[in-house]
Amino acid sequence: MKKNKLLKVSLIVIAVLILGSWIIPASIYSNGTFSKIGHEPLGILDIFFAPLQFFNWGMEKTQLSTDGTSILAYSYSSILLVIFTTGIFYSILNKTGAYGKLVKDVVNKFKGSEKLFFFLTAIFFFLFSAFIGTRMLAFILIPFFATVLLKLKHSKISAFVATFFATLLGSIVSVTGSDVTGINNVMNDLVWSDYLFFRLLLLLLVFIIFMIYVLKKKEPELEKEDIVEEMKEGKKGYGPILILSFVFFLFFLIGSYSWYYVFKTTSVTNAYENLMSTTILGYPLSMNLLGMIEPFGYWSGFTVSSLLLVLSAIISFIYSISWNEILECMKDGIKKMAKPAIYVLLAFIPMIMIKKMGGSTTFLTTIIGFLHNSIGKLEVPFTILATAIYGIFIGDYYAVSSLLNGILMTSYQYEVAAVAVLVMQMTHGLICLAAPTSIFLVTGLGYLKIPYQKWLSYIWKLILLLFIVVMIILFILSSSIIIP
Repeated sequence: MKKNKLLKVSLIVIAVLILGSWIIPASIYSNGTFSKIGHEPLGILDIFFAPLQFFNWGMEKTQLSTDGTSILAYSYSSILLVIFTTGIFYSILNKTGAYGKLVKDVVNKFKGSEKLFFFLTAIFFFLFSAFIGTRMLAFILIPFFATVLLKLKHSKISAFVATFFATLLGSIVSVTGSDVTGINNVMNDLVWSDYLFFRLLLLLLVFIIFMIYVLKKKEPELEKEDIVEEMKEGKKGYGPILILSFVFFLFFLIGSYSWYYVFKTTSVTNAYENLMSTTILGYPLSMNLLGMIEPFGYWSGFTVSSLLLVLSAIISFIYSISWNEILECMKDGIKKMAKPAIYVLLAFIPMIMIKKMGGSTTFLTTIIGFLHNSIGKLEVPFTILATAIYGIFIGDYYAVSSLLNGILMTSYQYEVAAVAVLVMQMTHGLICLAAPTSIFLVTGLGYLKIPYQKWLSYIWKLILLLFIVVMIILFILSSSIIIP
């Protein structure tokens, strides 16, 4: 604990939540007004119950019916499944020997151009996040890119920045990202193209500032610790790995991207229904062969992690990996991902405790009500503060949006509300670059074994600079709106 302060900071956040629940009465927002409903105190034992409640609550699916048939499913505990199955997948890959050849060939290709690979990796994950989203798919790809970066003698901080951090940064300026824009559209009835010029301008500015900062900033010194396993090289080529991984990842992308909620199109879902209704002589072949797989556009981590295990099994068969070796790979993969998984569980505790207090009826609602009555007419400052109050405790954008969208959409006309939602998106994204409750952040810190305090010392100036630039643009956008 002395070396890594993430646990200490997380406990401080939890302590503030508990004390606040005892001191400040809870409120409820309804019909444009905030009404106090009394205290909803948390107890010390709630800290220990929260991890268990995570698995119970995390199995639930939140359904948001917008067209009578479509469902937006959020299964939080499936995040852990994706983390562990990714660890197993890469452990299997390493056992093939062909994966070691692939990494070696890529490393040799970029020797002498190490900064180029860093730049290409950073821009890939940044744009993937901004236009595709679905961070669980980004996470599946990251171990490969991080391994190559480390083999090219980049530091752990550099590997983190080019992968995990670039993904987080892309979500701040999401244009058509499923994890952010899809949520904005379905929760707040927005359109992905709202204020598109300003959003693209922000995307460009954020990436330029990001690159300049990273190239000039001196990295903090970290303890020498080799996190890349020794990679064996076998006789078989890596062609099957590339082909199979590409095909499966393409299906992951089609299945996980929220086509309906981003673009309001049902074509992908219709394609799924046509596939599942295929019959041969009246026999429902596709349905019985594939089973009850989730519709395209609505895949959760359960489906992705299941298919990742199928991919691992196919690769094991092709490369003649024995059953005992598979079991060893499973053990090694789970062991390697244990620390990130623990960090994720820890990051979710404040969010689970807020749910226990009532979600939207907590003392945090009382604070937001005070702000609303004081500066509610100023949509940008109000949304920044309201988002920050929830964002410190909740690292999941869907949850924060569900708590604030009712207030924003009933307080302002559509044009102003759309700007307020952008402010919420970007404020929460900036908080997630540093907060101990940021799910993707702590996953990356745990995976690459980077101390939390070292990360903060490296990145705080960039976060401050980005906040200033982003908010100036949003203030300009807000002031330019003319309400008819």
